[in-house]
Amino acid sequence: MTEQDRSGPTRFVVLGGYLGAGKTRLATTLARYLKETHGKSVAIITNDQGNVLVDTEYVRNAGFDVREILGGCFCSNLPEFVKNARSLVQMGRPDVIIAEPIGTSTNILASVLVPLRTMHPGEFDVAPLMVVVDGTSAKKLLDKSAVFGPNSRKLIPVQQAHDAELILVSKADLMSHSGVEEVIRVINNEVPSAEIIPYSSVTLENIDKIATAVLSSRSSTKVPMAVDNRFFAMEKASMGWFNASAGIATAGKLDLYAYITEILRGVAARFGTEAVAHVKVMVESEKVAVKMSLVQDSLQTDGIKGGRFIEGEGRIVMNARISATPEELERSILEVLQTSSASAGIKLVDVKHSSLKPHGETPSFLK
Repeated sequence: MTEQDRSGPTRFVVLGGYLGAGKTRLATTLARYLKETHGKSVAIITNDQGNVLVDTEYVRNAGFDVREILGGCFCSNLPEFVKNARSLVQMGRPDVIIAEPIGTSTNILASVLVPLRTMHPGEFDVAPLMVVVDGTSAKKLLDKSAVFGPNSRKLIPVQQAHDAELILVSKADLMSHSGVEEVIRVINNEVPSAEIIPYSSVTLENIDKIATAVLSSRSSTKVPMAVDNRFFAMEKASMGWFNASAGIATAGKLDLYAYITEILRGVAARFGTEAVAHVKVMVESEKVAVKMSLVQDSLQTDGIKGGRFIEGEGRIVMNARISATPEELERSILEVLQTSSASAGIKLVDVKHSSLKPHGETPSFLK
């Protein structure tokens, strides 16, 4: 691509979706596909409530330029968000920027895409809002027939689906053909006009179709519906957020898969799978990195770089989103970390952690 080609607006893709839907994995899979198949350079913006983010380390280990916005949804600090996007353009001049908001973010169309496309048209060519829906849990999250109570559908993913201009159904490799068709039916029942693409970051099914949408001339044009963010306050307030990082020192060769699995199973045992929205753990050294996650009762490996064994020193980063108080999270998860590490012969050093309840979001563009 010539400098003249790069002089126009940078293609900007916002990839929304609920906790554990698979946004970060899709972002890196899509970025790699765009680079290897189409020769495009891609940068990524991550976002979180806490002060340490597994996703940032994961994206960086995947080899992509990354910026992060911490302390709340970037919809609440649009100037900082635009500043980070401009920094990526100035430093690396990427063809595409992919931005991933917090999984509990709402009104992204109104608070992020509309101001980007109206206030910065010369800088950013804004693609249609893409929202990832976890195909393995979509029925429970979205189906109108779901009962009230702990197993009822969530308000936040429903609003995210209505906000979307393109709905991407993840984890198609874990579903049968009839299962995929049922998820599409549920989504169409909620959002009759939805454009839907089922895909898999494992088999790369339909990644080409998503890439085509990214590289097309299509722009975000949807008019957002008026929604009061206070409507989602109770659902957001029900969840505690825990973040931790530490150095690790192993006594010998360590199987990272077994170590992280023990941590995630320990967390599930403490809180129960229904309370677990999303837990992510990444362990890395200079040569290897392994990231795994837990979404309710589903444990999965998100990425392995350089192998699954480590020897010597490394670092662990953990993010947990669980229906519990910050005090419960801090006490129980630190115990799980210490117990699992001791069992594996690992010494934790310089442990840093924080826990919180998400504060109310006031999108800066809508104030």
